[in-house]
Amino acid sequence: MTLFPSTGIEDLPPHTSTWMTWRVDAGLAEPLHIDAYVCRGAQIQPLALITAGVHGDEYEGPAAVAALTRRLDPQTLAGSVIAVPVVNPMAFAAAQRLSPDGANLARTFPGVAGGRPTERLAAWFFEVVARCASYIIDLHSGGIEYRFLPLVGFYGAPVAGNPSFDAARCFGLDYLWQLPETPGVLSCEGWKLGIAAIGTEYLGAGQLSPAGVAAYIKGVLSCLAAWGITQPGFSMEPRGHAFQGDWQLAAATGVFQAQCALGDPVKRGDLLAEIVDVRGRVLQRFASPTAGIVLGLRSKAWIREDDWGVLIGIAAAHE
Repeated sequence: MTLFPSTGIEDLPPHTSTWMTWRVDAGLAEPLHIDAYVCRGAQIQPLALITAGVHGDEYEGPAAVAALTRRLDPQTLAGSVIAVPVVNPMAFAAAQRLSPDGANLARTFPGVAGGRPTERLAAWFFEVVARCASYIIDLHSGGIEYRFLPLVGFYGAPVAGNPSFDAARCFGLDYLWQLPETPGVLSCEGWKLGIAAIGTEYLGAGQLSPAGVAAYIKGVLSCLAAWGITQPGFSMEPRGHAFQGDWQLAAATGVFQAQCALGDPVKRGDLLAEIVDVRGRVLQRFASPTAGIVLGLRSKAWIREDDWGVLIGIAAAHE
């Protein structure tokens, strides 16, 4: 068995690239079709995996991946790149965050080979594609229901020499988020295997930000240069302020009314948002647990119990 039994990268001569369509048996009537751009340089390794469309209502990532494929020149690559604009074609076709079977692919890796369609997709993608990578960049945005400040998420300590943190700084956005170690997230599961992995967010609300697409293109190219896969001319100076924190969850179902905006500085106890019922009665108040900055905010007015409400970032000391 070859190292990459289904990606097709071993079948490419050095310094060549092509679009491929992977056919994945997810237990449906027809196989899933996943488009992938496979670009082999002088060597297969190091291999960078660039993913988008894990959620089906996020658009900056897929647009950036499509544009990146026109910027990569296999003649100049030392390593290789696999770029997948839409990892979850089921959710993308439905223009929704979750797959039609109700599962969140971003909480399903490394998957279950004989499980539901989303679990099978996760198992195939993680085993055949993600495990081959030296680096992973998973491009996200807020989708229909959320908005984020442009940020790069990393794992582990915010210190120089941590490959995930170093990659996040090379990406070139102003805000860095020390990601919670959430099971099932592609970048997190990759990081657990020792792969240098990051995940990004850029605005959302179901929109497509041209500025976000441009920032993602520059960020990916900068990381590829820092990793020695592309020429160093794409490198940006490492940057970004590191924050910790996680989402506050809704404890009620109703109408979400924000009392803050993305990027607002807040103090401990500041009112961030309320959930009200149809009579206008307050069901829940979100208050800031500490001083920080609003990194993420629900954009859809209707909110259900356990949905994300507000994400406050707390400055993290780093070297």
